[in-house]
Amino acid sequence: MAAFKFRMDFLINLRRRREEEAAARLARRIAAIRELESKIGQMESDRTRLSDDLSERAAGGHVPPPLFAMYSEYLAKLFQDLKKAAELLALSRREQSKEQAALRNAVMERQIMERIREKQAEAFWAEELRKEQNVLEEMHALMKARRDRMEKDD
Repeated sequence: MAAFKFRMDFLINLRRRREEEAAARLARRIAAIRELESKIGQMESDRTRLSDDLSERAAGGHVPPPLFAMYSEYLAKLFQDLKKAAELLALSRREQSKEQAALRNAVMERQIMERIREKQAEAFWAEELRKEQNVLEEMHALMKARRDRMEKDD
């Protein structure tokens, strides 16, 4: 009996490779987003800690003008960094959604090719079964004809 050979296995392998690459890109993007969220959280905690520290010192009356100016400059820079990080996070999330869509498309393309292969395999095996059934019916007909001839001869 012949074996089924799908002529486009290379295409399935190519699409599987593209799917794996898309999944790896998405995983890297998610890791970068988590790192950025952690960085933003750290900046927020630094900002609140510094604000609280400045409030304590101001309540005690121990804030010289140069120290207050330094705190203000640092908080302004921290605020700008937070703003840039938030913009980068928004951009990264948009890219993440694009990469998720690319991964979905890659998975869908691979699955389509696999379904085509399965349908061709089913058609191949159905044809093989039909051929085998024909051979068996022919053999049965020949055996019956032989028996009939032998009964006539006797």
